[in-house]
Amino acid sequence: MPSRRVAAIAIAVALGPLAALAAAPAALLNQLPAASRQALAPMFMANAIGQTGLNGQRAGTPEQLLTQLRQSLSQAGYAEQPIRTTIGAWGFSATWAAPKGTSVDGTASGQEAVLVTQATALAPGKLNLNLRFEGVAPLKSSQPQTEQKESQPTGLSLPKRLF
Repeated sequence: MPSRRVAAIAIAVALGPLAALAAAPAALLNQLPAASRQALAPMFMANAIGQTGLNGQRAGTPEQLLTQLRQSLSQAGYAEQPIRTTIGAWGFSATWAAPKGTSVDGTASGQEAVLVTQATALAPGKLNLNLRFEGVAPLKSSQPQTEQKESQPTGLSLPKRLF
């Protein structure tokens, strides 16, 4: 039996550095700051890396909730990618680069894993919040980093008659 233990230890030592290269998405989600995970539960998400995410309802406006997430996630080392941020009365969507040195297991070749935060307004002062990791094309450094705001139509001219 000692030879099996020695073999198991040797395999663990040999694979140890490989296992440290990437973290499971569910583990990373559970390590997010408590302020970000508050009132959220694990959920199956077919298109997310690892097919998992966190989902639940939170109180407040889209602006308030995004501000809270910005504070807690930036303190944890996540960097918002403003070019991928949109916000409006309907809710918001924002992506965050993982802290330096963090790799997410299951990320497709040629993509980078980002933390996606999306909120959808359910009622005044009530939002559904979803957090998950997704693979996206890496941002080029030449792309402008500006936040997208929802635009309001200035005036639509609709035909009075179709025929």
